Amino acid sequence: MKAGYLAFFLLACQSSGLFGTELYLQIQRGEKLIIALPDFRAKNNSEREMEAAEELKNVTRSDLLFSRVFNLIEEGPMPAEGKIDFESWSKNGADILITANVLNKEADKIQMIASVYEIETQKSIFQKMYSSNAENTNRMAHEFVADLLYRFTGQKGLSTTKLSFSNNSTGVKEVYLVDFDGTNLKRITTDNSLAILPRWSPEGKEIIYTSYKRHNPDLYIYSLENGTNQVFSSRKGLNSSASFSPDGKVLVATLSHEGYPNLYLLDRKGEILQRLTHGKFADTSASFSPDGKRIIFVSDRPGWPQIYVIDTDGSNLKRLSDSGYCDSPIWSPQGDKIAYSRGTNKGIHEIVIHDLISGEIAQITNNQGSNENPSFSPDGQYLAFSSNRNQKREIYISSLDGSMQKKLLEMAGDSFTPSWGP
Repeated sequence: MKAGYLAFFLLACQSSGLFGTELYLQIQRGEKLIIALPDFRAKNNSEREMEAAEELKNVTRSDLLFSRVFNLIEEGPMPAEGKIDFESWSKNGADILITANVLNKEADKIQMIASVYEIETQKSIFQKMYSSNAENTNRMAHEFVADLLYRFTGQKGLSTTKLSFSNNSTGVKEVYLVDFDGTNLKRITTDNSLAILPRWSPEGKEIIYTSYKRHNPDLYIYSLENGTNQVFSSRKGLNSSASFSPDGKVLVATLSHEGYPNLYLLDRKGEILQRLTHGKFADTSASFSPDGKRIIFVSDRPGWPQIYVIDTDGSNLKRLSDSGYCDSPIWSPQGDKIAYSRGTNKGIHEIVIHDLISGEIAQITNNQGSNENPSFSPDGQYLAFSSNRNQKREIYISSLDGSMQKKLLEMAGDSFTPSWGP
């Protein structure tokens, strides 16, 4: 029983009325709380309620395990209405108990009332009601786990995040969205042309991507709030590989209207603020550092693609990589690492992580097809990337040490260039 750090959180909750407190428990490094997760209860035992209760529990279980903050116990007494057998759960070694009642209140509405208890003191940590339409019940579980993680770690975790990517199942590449667990797939472009290289705005409300729908590689911004696409840059030649600054006020993109594909800074209206790079080189795949002071990108200056970094005023150009065919670099959210794909003498690409503090480079994929286009999760603990290890290109998720790698979703066609949203 981790009574020492549980006591701190309970004291904070008691002093603020338990519910709605913004204080959270600091979990000791390397230790996991043990959560009891009995079956969720269908309030009226209707078929729809029972199906929703089972789905919500399964999604909650998956999200909790993915967080790597908790261990789970599922065998034990199911809480009866208004009565909880804390003693039995305590004997099983659990620290925390989650209960949930699921109600089909209206024809197409599902409600879930989730409660979280500290078993040793038998006191409530928090309780909250979630609601959703019947077709999207799993979002309630994602939101609940995000709330739970926030109270225990101060961070919402990944359960409410989404990824964008391109897929060619329609015969051409279009941009799609999907929840972090591979559910709720949604197509957001109908360009009937190449729609590629999506990148999220920092607040998660927009996605910028490149489309050839007007027979030129132009940049478009898709609004998740109203579902519209607007042209951002349609200059002659290449308009591609755009990325937002951390404050969302500036973008960096590759433009070739002056002859060669170089890097430019643009304002939110698509007007050029500054040309960053010059010369007869192809500079692309740029992204900002988390502090907004530097930009990492790919250039063929030495005759083959390598990773470079430059200050946002165009000064202090520096090469970071020194071997192989290197592409698609991305900063970690903490700014201490970059991930990119590196070619090998076997003709494939592997995902590597370059520690900018120690200088060490760790390879996280190993002879499992060709792996490209890494994207960090918002908490910096995972990477998404594309891989053709199973005969076609698909999106995979990996821990930073490479020990856990799994396919994000099953989908027809090939999938490319994932971008993990906030």
